[in-house]
Amino acid sequence: MEDDVYDLCIVGAGMIGSAVAKYASEWGRVCLVGPEEPKERDVNCKRDIFGCHYDEGRIARCLAHDPIWTQLARISMSRYRQIESDSGIDFYDEVGSLVAGGTDTKYMIDNERVSEEQQLESEILSNETLKTKFPLLNFSDVDHGLYEVKAGHISARNLVSAQIKLAKSKGCTYINEIVEKVTQMEEDANNKMIVITELGKQVVCRKVLLATGAFTAFRNLLPVDLELEVGLCPLTTAMIEVTTDDFTNMRKYPAVIYFGKGADNWKKDYPRSKEGDYSWYMLPPIKYPDEKYYIKLGHLQHATTKRFTNSGEVKEWYCSGGDKKLVNDTVDLFKTVVRGVKPISCHGDSCVITTTPTKRPYLDTIHPQLGVAVGGNAYAAKSSDEIGRIAAVMMMKNKWDSSLEKTDFRFKMKEKRSN
Repeated sequence: MEDDVYDLCIVGAGMIGSAVAKYASEWGRVCLVGPEEPKERDVNCKRDIFGCHYDEGRIARCLAHDPIWTQLARISMSRYRQIESDSGIDFYDEVGSLVAGGTDTKYMIDNERVSEEQQLESEILSNETLKTKFPLLNFSDVDHGLYEVKAGHISARNLVSAQIKLAKSKGCTYINEIVEKVTQMEEDANNKMIVITELGKQVVCRKVLLATGAFTAFRNLLPVDLELEVGLCPLTTAMIEVTTDDFTNMRKYPAVIYFGKGADNWKKDYPRSKEGDYSWYMLPPIKYPDEKYYIKLGHLQHATTKRFTNSGEVKEWYCSGGDKKLVNDTVDLFKTVVRGVKPISCHGDSCVITTTPTKRPYLDTIHPQLGVAVGGNAYAAKSSDEIGRIAAVMMMKNKWDSSLEKTDFRFKMKEKRSN
């Protein structure tokens, strides 16, 4: 029956998928399918689908090396307070953002150029000002900073919860299951799509959008012999527990991204870019669900060449807590970067980011009934609301509704590999 057919089924209930569901539900009958966060990550359990939004601290900033990411972030961040108000769920802490490093690094030069071109509200901090303004951070004598006041960090968990709550309020159906297969059917010359979950539930719809990140190739979601050209990049973070006093002293410190040679006394054995630069990010202390305060510090994707190619590798990584040696090295780096803070405990965490050759997300249609919104490149969390809106309009209204060029978001395919 036609009443049982959805206008759009979104596969993947993370940051992008939940945003798509919220917007698309304004224009038709929508279904969102994707599993909730597991209570624990166990390599011996059957489940092998996870998500990057199992976190309380993701940097939210407009500053970027690429003006496209700046525009996506600026538009998304301008809606944060409204999303919080509409949903009743808080997720954004505006503590500022600091990009720091040597004056001669390409990363700093690109960020400064984009800041000027996009007329961002940011301030260049001299080495002296950098050290005076943030006395607990041990920068080198040649570092300077680019400080953005209207920035900070978001709880990815709470953002997803807020978006799903708003989508449901607009009539969206949410199915807490993993999708096994997406296929096309013919019925009276009218093509429809069928989304089949692992438990055998079937969702009939006119269109499907895949917002499935690193797991897109690990189920039968795309047409046979087609696979998106993406890289699956593993990242390790150290979760460093601090005292209540340290939380009080540092909670209003900005989120930091560093790219440069570092101070002379920094931990030497730490992943570097191919130019030999340190490249890391750090969140100020944040309260996590276990009621403890953690500072998160992790390396950027520039510092690793490792890529995964199958679901077993990705599952094992999500359940591993990251590279144990790298976690210890990261804690040692932390002790040389941050002054006067003694960790109570530490543990590792891990995620997999989806990279694309274009370094932009794929927002495109494979065919008129199947679209993709994948490839966050480690920049999409803060920008997910606008990415979701563009994708929703693309699928529901068959048009490109953005000042950004559609050609910058076209997908690239490769031959499907056998896992």
